[in-house]
Amino acid sequence: MPYVPSTRHIDRVCNVIEGRMVRPGVDGARLASSYRRSLEQYHLDPGATVGPRVLTVPELRDVQHREESFLRASGQCLSRLHEMVREADYCVMLTDAQGVTIDYRVDRERRHDFKRAGLYLGSCWSESEEGTCGVASVLLDAEPITVHRMDHFRAAFTTLTCSASPIFGLHGELLGVLDASAVRSPDERESQRLVNHIVRQSALLIEDAYFLNAATDCWVLLAHRNRHYVEAQPEILIAVDACGNAIAANRRARECVPALNQLPRHVTALFDIPAERLFDAKAARGLVSLRLNDTGSPLYARVRPPLLARTARRPAQTPRETASQTAAQATPPLSDDDALERSRIVAAMSDAKWRTELAAQALGISRATLYRRIARLGIKPPHKC
Repeated sequence: MPYVPSTRHIDRVCNVIEGRMVRPGVDGARLASSYRRSLEQYHLDPGATVGPRVLTVPELRDVQHREESFLRASGQCLSRLHEMVREADYCVMLTDAQGVTIDYRVDRERRHDFKRAGLYLGSCWSESEEGTCGVASVLLDAEPITVHRMDHFRAAFTTLTCSASPIFGLHGELLGVLDASAVRSPDERESQRLVNHIVRQSALLIEDAYFLNAATDCWVLLAHRNRHYVEAQPEILIAVDACGNAIAANRRARECVPALNQLPRHVTALFDIPAERLFDAKAARGLVSLRLNDTGSPLYARVRPPLLARTARRPAQTPRETASQTAAQATPPLSDDDALERSRIVAAMSDAKWRTELAAQALGISRATLYRRIARLGIKPPHKC
């Protein structure tokens, strides 16, 4: 990394803490508060040029073992995010809720440079150890942020730019942080806007993948305000137990349905539909129209039954039930991974107004590959559904 004069950086940090240098906006206030804690509470040296603490292999293995379900849900999204930012020379990291890097993606030929910068498996990014950085800020405030070059508290990291976003679990608990970091990025802070946006969207996809994996013992409502996107990219996920109580909801669901911030709530208190009809929705293989009780706003949903209900041996069926099951088997539902892939492609196609050339560029794949995936995943433009 290029050498950054420690005295100049120390002066800058002190000026921010003492209010002689003010960066406008919410992120500026977050950085100033973090600087103060780093110096006064944790007694860190802003001029230090030593990299972060890195766990030993056995220590890292123990942490990864505890986070196995989180890692399983995030792996594919991590790879996709890296494919989108790798050409700009970024690596991608996933940390746990303590700031330990438990998974990452980096080009093999650049691995050494990123490792020298501390961007490596097992590196620890809590504020108490490393001061102001992207991961530490997200762990504290649970809000996305870009910490650009000289924004970092310690001189060791002032060539890095980190865009980070929180990842939440079923009940709103913080699972960890998704981070895209560059060892050398453009001087202009505005250059990070797109990366920040991509990281935030990828964090939401990881949340949804984790939600679907963790809620296998529940009925799950997969809903959208537009009926054409229920199959392709359901923005709302709600886990419902056998008694009809909504017991968990993803972030977008809690934003769209405020009542979901106080769980459990019976579905009849949320929607104008009997619970029995929701439970029958999968057998009917059709969309269910809902209205929110508090606002009257429409939603469209499909229902995924509990895993046990999908795999357990079923009792003897009527001919009509057998025919329905045969039809269902002819068009099997997408796996959770394919559903996430479908969502990513539909989102890119929507942004490109369904022009395949632009969507392929945004996804970093050829048009031929995009056409094959569209066909395999059964994607159709909304006006043809």
